[in-house]
Amino acid sequence: MIKSVILFVFLLLSTIYVCSKPIDSKQDNQRLNVFLIPHSHCDVGWVQTYEQYYTENVTVILTGVIESLLKDPSKRFNWAEVWWSEQTDWTKSMVRELVQNQQLEFIGGGWAQNDEAVAHYQAVINQMTLGHQFLLGEFGVTPKVGWQIDPFGASNLTPMLFRLMGFQYHVIDRVDQRLKYQFNASPDIVGSGSLIDDRSFEFNWYPSASYSRSLSIFTHILDDHYNTPEICYQNASDPVNITCTGFDFESNPQINPPITPENIAERADILLEIVRQRSLYYRHNNLLVPFGSDFSFQEASMQFGNMDLLIAYINSNSSYNVNIRYATLSEYFQAVEMETQPSDFPDVSDTDYFTYTQCLANDYANFNNCINYWSGYFTSFPLLKQTVRDSDSILRSIEILFSLASATPSSEYTFDSQFVFEALELHRNVSGILTHHDAVTGTAKEYVRNDYFNMLWSAQNTSLDSIPSMVSYLLANESIEYGFDYQDILLKGMTIGQVVVVSLSNSLAWSRVEYVDIPVGIQNYAVYDYNQQPIPSQLVQRLDTDEWHLYFEASVPALGITTYFIMCIGNRDNQFEYVPNQGELYYPIPAYRSIPNEIISYGNCQDEGMDIVIIGNDQFQLHFQMNPSNNYLLELKYYMDLNSSGNRIELNQKLYEYDSMHDDCYHFRVHGEPHPLDATSAQFYLTEGPLLSMVIIVYSNNVTQLFTVYNSTSAKSGTIAQEDQYFEIENIVSVGYNYEISMRFNSSISNGATFYSNNGLETIKREWMEKFNDSDVSSLIVGNFYPSINTAIIKDSNSELAVLHRQSMGVSSQANGLLEFLLIRRSDNIQTSIHEALNDTSTTRIKSRILVGQPERVELLRAQHTLIHENPLLKMFAPIKGSILHRFNKLLYQPIPSSLAIQPLIKLPLHSIQLRF
Repeated sequence: MIKSVILFVFLLLSTIYVCSKPIDSKQDNQRLNVFLIPHSHCDVGWVQTYEQYYTENVTVILTGVIESLLKDPSKRFNWAEVWWSEQTDWTKSMVRELVQNQQLEFIGGGWAQNDEAVAHYQAVINQMTLGHQFLLGEFGVTPKVGWQIDPFGASNLTPMLFRLMGFQYHVIDRVDQRLKYQFNASPDIVGSGSLIDDRSFEFNWYPSASYSRSLSIFTHILDDHYNTPEICYQNASDPVNITCTGFDFESNPQINPPITPENIAERADILLEIVRQRSLYYRHNNLLVPFGSDFSFQEASMQFGNMDLLIAYINSNSSYNVNIRYATLSEYFQAVEMETQPSDFPDVSDTDYFTYTQCLANDYANFNNCINYWSGYFTSFPLLKQTVRDSDSILRSIEILFSLASATPSSEYTFDSQFVFEALELHRNVSGILTHHDAVTGTAKEYVRNDYFNMLWSAQNTSLDSIPSMVSYLLANESIEYGFDYQDILLKGMTIGQVVVVSLSNSLAWSRVEYVDIPVGIQNYAVYDYNQQPIPSQLVQRLDTDEWHLYFEASVPALGITTYFIMCIGNRDNQFEYVPNQGELYYPIPAYRSIPNEIISYGNCQDEGMDIVIIGNDQFQLHFQMNPSNNYLLELKYYMDLNSSGNRIELNQKLYEYDSMHDDCYHFRVHGEPHPLDATSAQFYLTEGPLLSMVIIVYSNNVTQLFTVYNSTSAKSGTIAQEDQYFEIENIVSVGYNYEISMRFNSSISNGATFYSNNGLETIKREWMEKFNDSDVSSLIVGNFYPSINTAIIKDSNSELAVLHRQSMGVSSQANGLLEFLLIRRSDNIQTSIHEALNDTSTTRIKSRILVGQPERVELLRAQHTLIHENPLLKMFAPIKGSILHRFNKLLYQPIPSSLAIQPLIKLPLHSIQLRF
């Protein structure tokens, strides 16, 4: 049971600086104001589950902190978790008083400190909405400071969203450590420490050239880490060893000794040595110093008590010329504002802070650089990333159904609105938790990751259980029952003459006409639309899974529901056996049964360069050839664009395999260039029909690829996005230990060193580069992988390749004309923080939609295809029971313009609906 929620927000940066007002060097006689920021970083699951952290840590921390703040009005605390439901009325009253007195400040204010590389912006908006609604309702406040201190890199999407949410300031931490620190020992890392040299730890962030300059946000990068200050010295008597000391009084007392009358002078000098050095990095006389760490302040009285002694000692000693105090983040930023102007700081624009790189002593010693690139988590545990995205798509659909059902009057039918509301509330909460930077990233321990899965499935299934009554209500048809869990029983076990209802719900505000894919049994079928008219369909046998799939064209109105009927008309051996009685469904059109034909390799007799298979439609063709250098693997070789007088674009696609080198769920490290996936004993099949054509490539090592081309539909969608404009690649992949599988496109497109990934809302230009002179072979590969939420692109003036995907993954362009996606990873290396290997034993289906052609045309189509691909029609199955009444519900008077995308409708209390565009 969810007891509380942990709120956080995170941000990503870049180093494109434009001219700014020069700042004079600090004078020795200027008084330094030190703002100690007490905080506790509490993960929403990582090495323990969400519930364990709450029970064993969070409640203890907050109870002790509240007691300390109530005793001393000078104390402050900065918090980002909700722990409200189990507190007494007296405690709640005291907390409200602390918030009102500005001793306790909520920072970030979301449901979790969301990841920024792989979390979708809709889920981020959802979790921030949940947190901010709670804080506004309980305390009458909305956070003004972002606090994204632990996510592994920073996206330019975050400052844009935060500014739109009313944030004024933002704090981040994890950027490439070669920007933060100066590595001047032998060997020297040229260019390291630029944030120190330029005093640019604070800046005005302009996140996007596509949006208003008013969306800038003043941003602060923590100059070290979010931990309490610590300093390390070389041991004079033993120069090989380093001695460290700090001020985390809950931690090891040998390193963080308690303050006593005997050591207070020495300890004050050490603390002031740290703060004076850090103060040189800034353009004013105010210094933000974190006081806390992971799950710190479990001994709040100990932490505050020791620091109280130091504060009193330093402030009473005028020779220090330092004023030190506990503070909230707002108090720090207000002090900076009073002393400076925006023009005093550099501007950063149109960029982000990926890929995060950590500098470890062993790596630096062995490789002469910081080779610890955190690009692995962009892909780690793809099944989890896929499940999160699918669950969010279901949540979106049910949010819209609930909002529309609540706003639709009916005198005959009802639905249990309270059950639906509670189901959606649970689903929203879980969706928010899964945005956490150790959840969707796949960087938690295995049992915690399993707990995330269980939370997802439980919330999702509860939401799905709410659908039958809403669909019946909207269709005014109580004969429809939702049977998602037993759809295979319904469809695969149909008897001759039986009819199953398939209701399709469209969560987009555009009318859609597209092909629907439904797993069925081996029987023969016919499909009818909502007017009971027979429509064409196609049965496809999938030899990779030994399943049959039924495809038919579906037309669904904007934010609407359409019902189709599938009738079993014969067994496997009899093409047509059942004739409906008059007054029932009309005479059927039997599904076209397309049996896959095996494509035989002719070995050495096969002419190299000869087309073996061509599939296509009126818009384009895909040409496949055998590759004699890889066991005569069938490969896509080129794309023929029939829209531009048969323009041929070289487009070779194949799967590759990297040999991993001690990498883990966070890091990506390889031995060198990848090699093509072993194609020994691979089998190839072709299936064709009136609706689609498909090429199936079955490898011998639990990997399958499907290439699908759809023919044009009989009617057009309400947007310019149509089914015959793209082809689809579905990768079914699993992997052995110490390998990583990628999908590569090698094309004739001259993109040079440039490609584009995206953050969910807009594309970001990426340049392949050698970073900080790191010429290690592995670093050149892994350091140039970037996160992509749903799109990656290469293009030149004549052609563009855009790959649209439903789940986040790492993407790169390692050479001219190349676009590569990391699909799945596995390693037996034990990671040092979670003490587990990246042991991904799953088999994951990763489906991509591919657009190729002239750049103007691809860009015109891309955004709408992305939304359609990310938000599939929600399918609901039921046997017919009783009379069939209305089977079609058009809930919008007319679709919205295709240039607009509606965000999920949210049903709020008092019969109101929240609408976002």
